[in-house]
Amino acid sequence: MKKDKINYDDVNEMASIGKKILKILYILLIVLGIYALTLINKEWKIFGFIWSFIKVISPIFIGITIAYLLNPLITRMTAKKKLNRLAATIIIFVVFILVVYLLLQYLIPLVVREVNELIKYLPTVFDSVNGFINGLLTKLNMSELNETNTLNVNNILNGLLNTYTSNMPTKLLALATSFVSKTGTLLLSLIIGFYLCLDFDRASEFLYIFIPKKYRASTHALFKDISEQIFSFVKGTGLIAILVFAVSAICFGISGLKAAVFFALWNAVTNIIPYVGPYIGGIPIIAVAFATDYRLGIIITVVVIAIQLIESYILHPIVMSKTMKLHPVTIILGLLIFGHFFGIIGMVIATPLTAIIKTIWLFLNDKFKITQMFSKNQKNEE
Repeated sequence: MKKDKINYDDVNEMASIGKKILKILYILLIVLGIYALTLINKEWKIFGFIWSFIKVISPIFIGITIAYLLNPLITRMTAKKKLNRLAATIIIFVVFILVVYLLLQYLIPLVVREVNELIKYLPTVFDSVNGFINGLLTKLNMSELNETNTLNVNNILNGLLNTYTSNMPTKLLALATSFVSKTGTLLLSLIIGFYLCLDFDRASEFLYIFIPKKYRASTHALFKDISEQIFSFVKGTGLIAILVFAVSAICFGISGLKAAVFFALWNAVTNIIPYVGPYIGGIPIIAVAFATDYRLGIIITVVVIAIQLIESYILHPIVMSKTMKLHPVTIILGLLIFGHFFGIIGMVIATPLTAIIKTIWLFLNDKFKITQMFSKNQKNEE
């Protein structure tokens, strides 16, 4: 009996069709899973329960974070055997608590007072901005825009001012109440962080018990890479932010700018945001300065530009040393995504989170050869 000859072209075509069908089924399975989770959460409120549970055990997560950030300092102090682990941990925690106390005792009340004074002064700023825009529209023969309320900046800004100032007392009271209620959580977190720092290596190794043995080495390498990304960002941006805050506070205070400490803090925090941060931080400062006096505005403009140039071209390359290794387009994409979902806080944390996502992707791609698998499928289809 003569055997039929196998048609390999037909077999390859069927295999290619089967792979496409599997991809479609995977996508459908993911969509159905998300839909099922949505229905389950709607009926049983599972996510609400999980979030409530996370709030209850939040001191553990905060304590782990504190220990995670302070452990490198403790390790460095004990590296040459000059101090034992207990003494180094006590010293670091005393300094940490002292810094937090000084911030709560002096810096935060000062910033709150300056914000209250700035709120009272904002109508003057709005009038100055509106006058400048009206003059510009008049010179451009476009003053009818303001007359028809198409571009009445004064009304817009005053509406925003009324919205924020009317809610400010309620927000401040809620913030104060929340802080008092969180004091116990903070103290418990400090205690947990202290005990974790005493034996950090053993505590961190305990987490790997839940990971299968064959994946522990690779998972440990992944967490090490992520830790390096986080520490490089925290050390670099923290040092730069402190320097920018100190220089800004001195320069703004000497120049006579209103709310100098608040604007110095604002300038330091927004400066963490790559590319757009200097504009977000600098424009309101310059606007308030020009509204106060044009000579002050010129001085503050020169100061802000000088600080940003020094930070961008001297401090940032020296301190950060390009450790994040992210393409500018990747950073901007991260800023857009995290800024959309989490606002300015999302923009601040966008760069380290993007770096972490990149590290995880490179790890998975190296382990499972994802890009090679897709390229092989594409070649087979061609």
